[in-house]
Order: sequence, then structure tokens, then C-alpha cells
Amino acid sequence: MKIKQEIPWYKNDYLRQKWIKQKSNHYVFYYLKNSLAENDIYKIIKLKEKHHNKILSFLDLKNKQIIHYYIYPSLKSKASLMGDDSPGNVIWGDFELVNSEPKTNKFEIHTIYNDKCQFIGEHEDTHFLSLSLGLSIYLFCEGLAQFMEGNLFGKDIDIISKELLSQKKLYSIKNLIDNKNWEKVDSKIIYPEVGSFVRFLINTYGWDKFKKTYQRLSRLNNSEENLKIIENGFEKSIEELEKEWKGGLK
Repeated sequence: MKIKQEIPWYKNDYLRQKWIKQKSNHYVFYYLKNSLAENDIYKIIKLKEKHHNKILSFLDLKNKQIIHYYIYPSLKSKASLMGDDSPGNVIWGDFELVNSEPKTNKFEIHTIYNDKCQFIGEHEDTHFLSLSLGLSIYLFCEGLAQFMEGNLFGKDIDIISKELLSQKKLYSIKNLIDNKNWEKVDSKIIYPEVGSFVRFLINTYGWDKFKKTYQRLSRLNNSEENLKIIENGFEKSIEELEKEWKGGLK
């Protein structure tokens, strides 16, 4: 069954932009003339190929798709050309898993790169390279991507989560199982939180158990069905898992 990506803000003005293109083994990079990305493009290529290998090695997966990687000089230009003013997005359009092979009509990453913010970590790439595992719920999908990056703007996700815990700002993990509850979350809280939680699950219960649970979860299920999958997968209630994770942070 196909799942359509929910991106009501999306527009394709970027397709008519005069980009400079640079190919590498697994990417086609698009950037603008006289931008910082143009100046640093070979450094970026080296880093992104390293990320590509790191992610696939950990996930124990292969990738046959070329990733089209659009680099904008500012949030303003990104919002103007593709519709969203966040630092990074993946665009996959329609998704369907056929014989463990992800079928999408787009394979694009859109990100910003300037003196103040260079959003070219592992997060967005992980979203694409993990598609053969299925399209999991945000808690696990975003958590896995942030786990692979390990930090948010250079600060470790466990350190951030520990500070948020002491400030009583963390969201309920149980509530985060329902994708609808992500509509009004603070990105500065949610990403380090779910990344830290997924790191705890993988480090404590192992990648194989996490992977099997990840693959069973679905955005087509209701939240109760996904809750049961998580609790059966780790043989503990979600409250027990959250308590263990927070105990480790302390």
C-alpha cells in the first residue's frame, strides 16, 4: 500500500532554479553560485559520503538510489523555493515497500549551509537509507535519525535530554507514539529527546530487537496498536521503558 507524504507546504520552485551540480558516488549536490556551499563543496562531498557509509554499515543495509541533495544559503531562500523554513527536509513523495525495496517518486534532501548553520549531518540521510526497514512512526523514525547524528547543533543528545529532564520539559513517550501529537512540539526538545530514547533502547536491548520492533510499527496503525507492538517487542510497558531511560540520564 502506498503512503503519501504529508507536506502541504511543499512547492517545486527550486526545480526552476539555476543550480550548480556536482556528482559523487551516492549523491548529486545542488548549490548556488557564490555560496559558502560552492566554496566548501569538496569538503561537503567527503563528509556526506562518510555519513552514507556509516549509516548503511550500522543499519546493515544497501542503497541503490542516488540522493539529490539541495543546499540553500539561508532559511529564507529555502522557504521561498521549496516551501519550508526548517533547516532540513527529506522529500520522498509516495512511499511503498515492495519485496524489501522502497519505491519512491523522489529521493531528495533539502538543507541549509551558511556561516551560522551547517545542517549537513546524518539525520536526513538516515531517513532515506532506512526506508527499506519500512516507514515507522515518528518516535522511532525521527529517533533513529537523531541517534545516528548523536547531537543537536553540536551538543550531545543525552546531555540535552538530561537538562530538559531536570527542567521538567520532556514530553511523555507514550503520547509521542501517536504521530498526531507531534503537530505542536518544540523541535529543540523533541529531537534530542527521541534520539536519546532510541539510543537507550538500542544500547540496552540491542539493534536486532529495536530493528524488529521498528519494522512492525506502521503509520497505518492506530496508536494503541503501535503501543502494543513496542511493549511486546521490548517485553516491558512503555512507562517502564521511559523510567529506565530517565534513570540512565540521571
